This record gives sequence, C-alpha cells and structure tokens, in this order.
Amino acid sequence: MPERSGRTRMPWNHRPVAYPRVARKPSATDQLDLVSLAAVAAALRLRSGAVRSIGDTTRTLGVIPRHEWLVRRWLGALARCGVVELDGDTYRVRGEVPGTGAEDLDVLHVQSRIPEEVARLHGRALRHLPELLRDEVTAAELLAPESTVHGALAGEGLSLFTQQLDEGCADLVALAAGTRRHRTRVVELGCGTGRLTTAVLRESPDLTEHYRFTDIGYQPLRSETLDVDEDFVAQGFADATADIVLAGHTLHHAANIGQTLARIRNLLAPGGELLFTTPAEDDPVSLTSTHFLHSRQRLAAAFRDGVIFPAMVVWRNALYAAGFTVKVEFSVGARTSVRHHLFHAVRENV
Repeated sequence: MPERSGRTRMPWNHRPVAYPRVARKPSATDQLDLVSLAAVAAALRLRSGAVRSIGDTTRTLGVIPRHEWLVRRWLGALARCGVVELDGDTYRVRGEVPGTGAEDLDVLHVQSRIPEEVARLHGRALRHLPELLRDEVTAAELLAPESTVHGALAGEGLSLFTQQLDEGCADLVALAAGTRRHRTRVVELGCGTGRLTTAVLRESPDLTEHYRFTDIGYQPLRSETLDVDEDFVAQGFADATADIVLAGHTLHHAANIGQTLARIRNLLAPGGELLFTTPAEDDPVSLTSTHFLHSRQRLAAAFRDGVIFPAMVVWRNALYAAGFTVKVEFSVGARTSVRHHLFHAVRENV
C-alpha cells in the first residue's frame, strides 16, 4: 500500500501494546493546562499553606450538589501538578500553579487544535467558573447563540494529539479492508466533528460506497441516526451487517459502555473489527468547560465513579466481557500524562 505523503506511517503489530508518545518540551497544550488550572485555583480561592476539607470548600463557595464532583476532580488535577496535597477529604495548599508566559488564549486553542465550539466555551467558562459552580450561569448559556451543547460535546477531549490517533486508525482500517475479499461494510458511530471520517476516507476512498455515517443528532453530511444507548436492530442496524465499526471519541458518552460494546459486537459479522479512540483521563480544558454540559444520567455515573472518561483497564475489561479480543492498543499524551487511547479489537466467533 503506498505511503501517504507528508507523514511517517506508524508501525503496527498484532499484539496488544501501549507506549505513550510524550512531548519533549512545553507545548500549547501544556500551556492551556496551566491556564485552566490557574483559573481553577482562583475559583477555589486557594491560599498557600491553608488546610481545608473539600466539604467546607464546596459549602463556602456555594457549589450546587451536581457540580461537587467537579471540585473533587479539580483538586485531583491540582494535586497531580503539585499545587495541593490530598488526604482523603482534606487538602493542603502547597503552592501556586506555575506561570506559563502563555500566548493569547485563542492562539493556544488554535495551536492545540481545540475544536471551535469547545474553544469558545472554554474561553468564556474560565471567566465564570464560580458562577458555573453555583449554577448562576450555565455552560449552555455561555455557548449561545453561536454554538450548541451537542456540538461542544462532539469536540470534547479533541486536540492536536487526537490527529495522531485518527491517522493511526485510518492505517488500521486500510489494512483490515485490504485483507477482505468482499466489499467492506463500515459503520461509524457518532461522526461528530468529522476528523476520523476524513482521515479514514482520505486513506481508503473506495470505502465510501458502503460507509454508513451515524450520529445521535443532525450532522452536515449524509448520515443516519443511531443512539448507542438504544437497541441497534430497532434503529435499522441489523445484526452481522458490518465488517468494521469505527468510533472517534464518542463511546465515552455511552450510558453503559458494556451494553454498548455488546450491541456493537452483535452489529459486527464474525471476525468483524472495532476501532475506536477515547480520552484517557480528565484534562484541564474539559474540566473547565465541557464537563459542565453532561446530562444528569452521565453525572450520576460521575458521582459514582468520580470520572467521565473511563481508564484504559476499564475499556480492556469491558471489551473482553463483550466478546472482543484486543489486537492493538496505542496511547498519546502531553508532557505530563497520557491523554488519549486507540483500541483495535476483533469480534470473537463464539
């Protein structure tokens, strides 16, 4: 298969592997993280040397109950960069968020390839974090009138790093399609911003004829409606009618990832392949923007588990339980952490 000009093809093998790709110098993404965490520290009114309980903090700030989980996630993020030290429900402030010498916020959004609707919400939310915590203003109101909740959530967690995974996914789809003698039937779940779709069809334009684009809402392309939380057959997606299922940063929105993976397994023909990308952990941009948009159903899971983005081991176990064998795992990340995962799994024949 010819190389695509302008980039180096990633080496893939057929064993589950995970190796973070780490930036060697502070990037626009690192600077966005620090800008976000500085706004968080200001909203929490942190004072160096202070020792407080999380409960006292939420009461003092007037945080409404459905946003209390976010305060805990904020403190967890601050702990990872050494600003606070957590001990159960108590924390001690050790210092300040490091200065960034950051460029203009809009420039950082562009350099990090943050989707426009997420960038707009992030910029506005940083100025209103205390009010958002108290529900005096909502994230949906900050998006209006130019953007929508659906559009912002479609871009949640996307950045410069996800481009690497989209291209890797496109490589794997091309390899999978090349091994099949018959036409390859592809279903993409939640086309969202279209980044993955573009990468795949640029690499494999012949797939277009049998490529079913789906989303939960209207998208500006030829698409079908499919809700991953509902029965696929009832929505017109019969069992064993897909050879490849793709999902670019969408499956973490599922109310129950185990049930959704089981539906995907049924949609795939025996030996069919699932390729998806997903955020690996809460990142500071999402923590200060799109996480305010999640539905009450999604927030119930966050209250229980303390996370919006499931960890890699959770996905791995869920895939196994749903009847998949993982062939490839790949991760990319910022200087301080892994941010995104790609999974390539095959439906078992039993």
